[in-house]
Amino acid sequence: MYRQSYSVSLNGQVIGYTRNKAELQKKVNEYIKSGDGEGVAFVELSEMPVYSANLLKKNVQTNDDEIFSKIIQSGTSYYKYYVITEGNEEKAYTEDFKTADEAVNELKKKGSTNAETLGIIEKYKPIVNSNVEQNGLDEKKVEEKVKSEIKISSKDECVNMLYKEKVVAPTNTTKKSTSNDSAYKNIGTQIIKTASVPTNLGVSLIQPLSGTISSRFGYRSRDNHKGLDIAAPKGTAIKAACAGTVTFAGWGTSAYSGYGNVVVIKSGSSVSIIYGHCSAVYVKTGQTVSQGQIIAAVGSTGLSTGNHLHFEIRYNGKAVNPQNYIYK
Repeated sequence: MYRQSYSVSLNGQVIGYTRNKAELQKKVNEYIKSGDGEGVAFVELSEMPVYSANLLKKNVQTNDDEIFSKIIQSGTSYYKYYVITEGNEEKAYTEDFKTADEAVNELKKKGSTNAETLGIIEKYKPIVNSNVEQNGLDEKKVEEKVKSEIKISSKDECVNMLYKEKVVAPTNTTKKSTSNDSAYKNIGTQIIKTASVPTNLGVSLIQPLSGTISSRFGYRSRDNHKGLDIAAPKGTAIKAACAGTVTFAGWGTSAYSGYGNVVVIKSGSSVSIIYGHCSAVYVKTGQTVSQGQIIAAVGSTGLSTGNHLHFEIRYNGKAVNPQNYIYK
């Protein structure tokens, strides 16, 4: 006697059989979004499983847990942390943005002479899951190992490391600054000193993924490119660059013709962000998403010649250059 089942392949090789491919893939998708540790931002899989329907003898056992273990071993977990920079040099590392921000503000209050040159950058440290398994480590314990490797510091430790005392001038020739502007403006993941910003979007952005920019915003040989193309492997997790409401999720038609599987998220009344050519979409129209939430996976659907994310920002309906805000 036979029963309906699915063979599961990875990199072209069958790694097992499952009765319920929907449940197994759901488990994989959930793992991509958050991994298996408190410090995991997201997980990238080098290859997504492929399912093929078949008939399996009843005495042949399925092995979902074993299959899942093999799938996630091909992945890379990313742990998020924050860097306080002085100019272009990395100076201190914190577990979250709040700690870094409080340290910078404390240095400003103390009158540290380097306060005007400090910035904060969001970064990710990759951990290859297969290496974790080989080293006999539980993924939940890897966070502590990562923290020790990048030397995570508390607010007070950051202040002590970075504080630079003012040198009192021997005469009254010190020129007093006349600027009342804030020393920092938040643009994407990096906080930098600036006098002006192209079109203030009114929202803070983070990079939706790490990758190589394969096509920039503006005129090119075949068209006027309204976004930024970021090349990355198929299945790479795409994060929401900012919080908002999903206004469209699915196969692009009409206004999004050629975008393939696309997600559109509106933030506030003026900003919409488009994520195109996805291989998978993890959110639904009408859903509210938070910044950094995994919303889709990189693909090459629609009018596309290779795996990449088409990242487009529209302000009051007009496309603006994403590199004015992130991927600088």
